[in-house]
Amino acid sequence: MSQETSLSEKILLLRRMEIFEGLAVAELAAVASVCQDYEAAPGENIITEGGVGETMYLIVKGKVTVSQLGEDGCAVVLASLGEGEYVGEMALFEEVPRSATVTADGPVRLLELYKREFDETVREYPQVALQMCKELSRRLRNLHQKIHAIPVCDLPPSFLTNGKEPTPGPGSTSG
Repeated sequence: MSQETSLSEKILLLRRMEIFEGLAVAELAAVASVCQDYEAAPGENIITEGGVGETMYLIVKGKVTVSQLGEDGCAVVLASLGEGEYVGEMALFEEVPRSATVTADGPVRLLELYKREFDETVREYPQVALQMCKELSRRLRNLHQKIHAIPVCDLPPSFLTNGKEPTPGPGSTSG
């Protein structure tokens, strides 16, 4: 899979990704010029939950699994992502520990975008950051819709109260 991606190929790849949708060619070129090729081996942890991150990864070829450790220590698969999708974007906007582990399902070809180069790019092309924020907002809205679609009545009471006794709401009477 080892191959260097040309600038024009990177621009074409970025153009097809929702996170960069609608950007002008000059803006795409600015981002593409600071992206580095990265290849992950099957089973490699590209991002490790709790680690410090300063990069975002754009998936060019292959698939990754996004997982998170539960309180019981078991991993929960959150998503399976493939070509045209991205992971690690939060690291470009804030310095917090990684929220999930991202593992290569097979050989994976990625473009890697570092925070420092991203910051320099958005100083000159602020539309890049604005477009990314729009896409992240869309993702957040979709997540909220999924959360609201969960049938809360089907969840065990301990899940809803975090193991504590429920407190009566306003206007409720007890016994």
